[in-house]
Amino acid sequence: MLCAKYDYKMDIAVKQEEAFEDGMEQKAVDTAINLIKMNLGSYEQIAEATGLPIKKISELAKDLGKTCGKTPGKNPSVFP
Repeated sequence: MLCAKYDYKMDIAVKQEEAFEDGMEQKAVDTAINLIKMNLGSYEQIAEATGLPIKKISELAKDLGKTCGKTPGKNPSVFP
């Protein structure tokens, strides 16, 4: 029977890394929400600034009640 030895220090290190990554992603989401609320940039610009996918930015904007501008002659991915 194969039985791996439990390594407490490694377990703690892995959990710390996972928590750090979760915190970084949450910070990116919070930043994106603030940029969306302030109408600072297009979906593409916010995605580039935060490292989040454009689809996630679009979902956040939808949840906040923001939509892409539809005014002719304007970039359709810029908030109204």
